[in-house]
Amino acid sequence: MRTTQRDVLVTTAERLFAEQGIDAVSLRTVMAEAGTNVAAVRYHFGTKDDLVAAVVRARSEEIRSARDALLTALEEAADPSLRDLAEAFVLPLAGMAASGDVEWIRLVAGVTTGGHRAIAVIDEEFAEQTARLGLLLRRIRPDLDPVGVRFRLTVAMTLTYRTLGDLGDLRTRVAAPGKPPVDDGRLVAELVDAVTAILG
Repeated sequence: MRTTQRDVLVTTAERLFAEQGIDAVSLRTVMAEAGTNVAAVRYHFGTKDDLVAAVVRARSEEIRSARDALLTALEEAADPSLRDLAEAFVLPLAGMAASGDVEWIRLVAGVTTGGHRAIAVIDEEFAEQTARLGLLLRRIRPDLDPVGVRFRLTVAMTLTYRTLGDLGDLRTRVAAPGKPPVDDGRLVAELVDAVTAILG
């Protein structure tokens, strides 16, 4: 498949936004790194906010697709567990991180923890799946009110993106002194445990 100028701009912006934060990166910086001119950025996206939205949307379909099958299985299950729900939340992103595609995860982590206005695009992209996750959580924990459901899902999301966007640092930080780094499979299992506890 041919890489277009638009694809190069999105990929470049994703990397720069993940490394430096959205607000620290100008359109001129993206343009210079991508080897294009400002007219190309304006032509494809119009504004920086439109570019940010395009970067978020570029990978969200991949995550939604991977998560959809897991959610469908849980919706059809007679007795889904909190751990099943945590896995449906975490594993699609863990798969992306395992393939080395962490820039998008880091970008979303920065948006969610920093309160950037791009959170509205993320919320929009995942609204349908967030609603499904909420219904499943209410099914498992019928005692939770809507605020409790939203709180748990928001904290789970923040933790998941922050953790998976920084696995390299965590490998060493959680290892015992003098021991080799912890492998990613163990870190993902620990993350699933933590998200299970948050949801519960």
